[in-house]
Amino acid sequence: MIYSPHTFELSLIVDTDNFYEWKDKAYKKAKGNHRVFKMDDVHYDHALKDKGVKIEYHDNTFKKKIQFIVNPTKVLGGNDIKKLWKPNNDNISKLLRKVKEYIDSYFDSKYKLNDFKLTRIDFTVNIDVDDRKNVSAYIKVLHNIGKVKGFAPKYDKDDDRINHDLSFDLEGNSNGVEFTAYDKEAVSKQEEAKGILRVEVRLKKQKAISKYTGETATSKQIKSLAANSKDIFLDTFAHIVPCGNYYKKKDAVKLIEDNISQQKHREKMLLLIELVPKKKSLYLAQKEMNDRNIDKIMAIFAEINVSPVTISKRHDIKFLENLYSYLLAE
Repeated sequence: MIYSPHTFELSLIVDTDNFYEWKDKAYKKAKGNHRVFKMDDVHYDHALKDKGVKIEYHDNTFKKKIQFIVNPTKVLGGNDIKKLWKPNNDNISKLLRKVKEYIDSYFDSKYKLNDFKLTRIDFTVNIDVDDRKNVSAYIKVLHNIGKVKGFAPKYDKDDDRINHDLSFDLEGNSNGVEFTAYDKEAVSKQEEAKGILRVEVRLKKQKAISKYTGETATSKQIKSLAANSKDIFLDTFAHIVPCGNYYKKKDAVKLIEDNISQQKHREKMLLLIELVPKKKSLYLAQKEMNDRNIDKIMAIFAEINVSPVTISKRHDIKFLENLYSYLLAE
């Protein structure tokens, strides 16, 4: 499995005079070459779009900000629809070198990469589950996880900006982390993304970024974070998604009864299986149990490869393979 920094955001705070000077230059350079346009309070410059970099001028009243939003796969000449880049020392260095060159050229050497702050970085995996039916089934069962400690749904149920059948989206309450799993084919409209469950962990605040790197220079932060993509991704994924194959409740109950000989453990596991759909949340079901050994119970679920989150009665599918079997495959 490839764990990849799919996007990172670089932000430069400038004074009003510099902001308008560079924005005006962007419009002048664009004539006859590429697109620059305004939407709301943001000016979008496509000068580097074909190279994998989006440029935005945020014209806020109290803070003027220029952002470079970088897609590393595209910067390195790849196609991120299905195959992401796999970070290693050589291509991380190449990526940083290209981004430095783009910034240097765009700003006529006035600003450098380390003048920008790293304000967001997304870690991504493409899980190939064969077809869209399976992608949809995984998204439905992920919704059954419900409320997660430290997170809240990113969108309300009646929010028409999102199709909840196509994605599962969580937003950290204060940790600066977002989690999303979605149907890549449906979102990208690209047939080559058929059967891809795209999962992303996004670090969107400085506190989230500094949790995973002690570096302060932007270039060193990117290098350190990219090199540790797998660990960073799995840290959040494991907090949200329990280990184990997904079954209908009656099948999960039978597996527990057949495989767990110790009565105390068996009873607790069966209680958790019952509580999750009632509470509509694994976390709230665990709270209801109020068991100080809940981590041990979860570990036993993992040992027998059964998830405490089950497939809903109304869903046609009867079984889904443990997502960790994809994530931990070589």
